[in-house]
Amino acid sequence: TGVSEPMPVAETFTFEDSTGLRLSNVAQIDTLVTVVDGSRFLSELDSLESLRERNWHADTEDQRTISHLLCDQVEFANVIVLNKCDLISSAEKEKVKLLIRKMNPTAKLVESEFSKVPLDHVLGTGLFSMSEAEKHEEWLREARIGEHTPETEEYGIGSFTFRAIKPFYPHKLNEVLEAMLDKMQPPFDSSVILRAKGFVWMANCPQLQGEFSLAGNHFSLLPANPWWAEIDEADWPANLKSDIASLWHEPHGDRQQEIVIIGQSLDRDAITQALNECLVSDSEMEMGQESWYRTCEKFGDPFQENWDAAIEEAMQGHDHGHDHSHDHGHGHGDHSNDNHHTKDECKNDNVQHH
Repeated sequence: TGVSEPMPVAETFTFEDSTGLRLSNVAQIDTLVTVVDGSRFLSELDSLESLRERNWHADTEDQRTISHLLCDQVEFANVIVLNKCDLISSAEKEKVKLLIRKMNPTAKLVESEFSKVPLDHVLGTGLFSMSEAEKHEEWLREARIGEHTPETEEYGIGSFTFRAIKPFYPHKLNEVLEAMLDKMQPPFDSSVILRAKGFVWMANCPQLQGEFSLAGNHFSLLPANPWWAEIDEADWPANLKSDIASLWHEPHGDRQQEIVIIGQSLDRDAITQALNECLVSDSEMEMGQESWYRTCEKFGDPFQENWDAAIEEAMQGHDHGHDHSHDHGHGHGDHSNDNHHTKDECKNDNVQHH
């Protein structure tokens, strides 16, 4: 509850003090519970406010938004208590429940009024697993194992996974993401995207995955881990090769687009088409990486300043706030490299490879 982030709380149990003692030696996490205000969830998800604007920020570096914090707390929970059910209609309640189930299909969902919940629903459940919690950033469970046949989309709440094995041009992707938030142009004037998250392949940085997250009226796109294709196979974990075989496409390996989209009245075909138009064309794919770089240089990269700043902070060993409003300023950075790549260094490295 409040402004705490679930993963750092869970990680606290793994830290050792100067004597080698861990909190997990004397206590264990049984359940992670998130309490959702059913009467305000949808409006807060659509909020433009940051935690700072409500004086909820943890410190001067806290850049988080209300909507991203809500999503993190819902997606990470083992048990979700939907509270204040007495303040909303049956139809509104079902709509909120459907959205929560889309965001976290494995959590136990409990309805309540005045936070009255049977204790055995939240204590002694044994639902928390650190090994599962550590996989949180790979939350695209449905995308990885194959989508199930969707149920009837009551109240218009639905989801799908966008996939492609060609890279995005940054300037084109930015235009579509801005349109998602503005909700003025088709198909986003009628298809309301409430939550989207996944990994993207950017045309001007083939070494690193881009981690994309949209919650309500904010999105972020920041560098994540290297693609497995960038790592010597001798350094891969056991069984990885078979685990990612279905994701592997020569000559680009596991590089791809994989974004789960959750929303209301989604026109899947139109949204897919809009995202497809951001991709490198088939003829450009044949021309190769250097051709993509030239196009990116010609039209610019709206994400570069945030991307390079995130890499610089990672290199300095500082925690980095991953949530950014879509309207932050963008530009070009010039940072040193230490096993991390700025966008310019991605280009230079790849040209050397060629």
